[in-house]
Amino acid sequence: MRWSISIGRVFGITLRLHVTFLIFLAFIAYGGFEDGGVTGAGWAVAMFGTIFACIALHELGHSVVAQSLGVQVKSITLLPIGGIAALRSIPENPWHEIAITVAGPMVNAAIACALIPFTGLPSHLLLVEMPLDLHGLLLSLAQANITLFLFNFIPAFPMDGGRLLRAVLALVVPYRQATTIAATVGQGMAILFVLVGLKLSFWLVIIGAFIFMGAEGEDRVVRMRSVLHDLDVEDVMSRDFAVLAPGDPVARGIEMIYQTGQDNFPVIQEGQLLGIVTRPALVEAMNAYGAAVSVGQIMNPHAPVISPREKVVRVYEEIMNGANTSALVVDGGRLVGVLSPDNVSRYLLVQSSIKSPRRRGAAPGPPSPATSRTPGLPPVISSVPPVAFPPPRGESAPPSARA
Repeated sequence: MRWSISIGRVFGITLRLHVTFLIFLAFIAYGGFEDGGVTGAGWAVAMFGTIFACIALHELGHSVVAQSLGVQVKSITLLPIGGIAALRSIPENPWHEIAITVAGPMVNAAIACALIPFTGLPSHLLLVEMPLDLHGLLLSLAQANITLFLFNFIPAFPMDGGRLLRAVLALVVPYRQATTIAATVGQGMAILFVLVGLKLSFWLVIIGAFIFMGAEGEDRVVRMRSVLHDLDVEDVMSRDFAVLAPGDPVARGIEMIYQTGQDNFPVIQEGQLLGIVTRPALVEAMNAYGAAVSVGQIMNPHAPVISPREKVVRVYEEIMNGANTSALVVDGGRLVGVLSPDNVSRYLLVQSSIKSPRRRGAAPGPPSPATSRTPGLPPVISSVPPVAFPPPRGESAPPSARA
């Protein structure tokens, strides 16, 4: 996530802190200072820090269970509104989603149960009181963890309760339908929060708006996944693409962006695929080093290489969650295409505009690959000679690519 800084790694998961967290921490410290001077500011910061440590443990609960079920977790980011665990993929097995979802709130329940013998049951939950001593701090933590446990079971996205409702529904109805039902329930609750908040508290209005947008976003993501579910990379990849040589100057790459509308370029020399260079890298190099710096100095030699028969939905999630914006499609040691988020977005846009789409496979196939040149434009290729590059995941290396 942008505007976040890494603060460490736990169980192989990167912990990140959003800069707005630090701004909110300063605001909390100021409020504590106004109430109790330097001591009040110290206890306020301690309360805020320990509550968010509990939120980090909540997200680690989700993440550790997800990893044990084979779902990769990229990072956990802490924001003033809570924590976000970035999963590489959404688990579509309902029992897996139930296990992952319940793990987070159960961490808060365990923390509360460990604190209650020392603090007693809190008298109220909705308002966490500012502590003035260690007992007050522990009581605030108990209050916060009980509140987090209950709040996260509200059956609305993006809270855990919405995902739990979706997973339970998915045991008896299709996953997409379960998501739509859970999102509708969540948006109904969001409207209720807003209406009640207009009379009681503006915070409820903010929470309601957050829930409404979260439910809509979750439904949109799942609808997109369902459209892409059976689609292969070769169905949407760019078969005609321009390339750069490692000795080309950055200025040439910038010129090709204008002329071709392409943002990311494979870097090839004498039939050898060396990597990929992206538009941001070209622009950054132009600004920092000038137009004469070579493409080979700024290219990424570790570009993702995929097979044309891999499923788009998996590759698309990996591209969107990684540092690369395109993947190179290699078949039998030959570079046959480039897949970027634009390819997928264009497919979704066209499909949403077609009222009666043909069944997959009914449309005429793409024309056979051919090399072409448009006057005034750089060469556009659809295939290159065998390349010395690692084979796509899950496939053995072709003879030309083996060491």
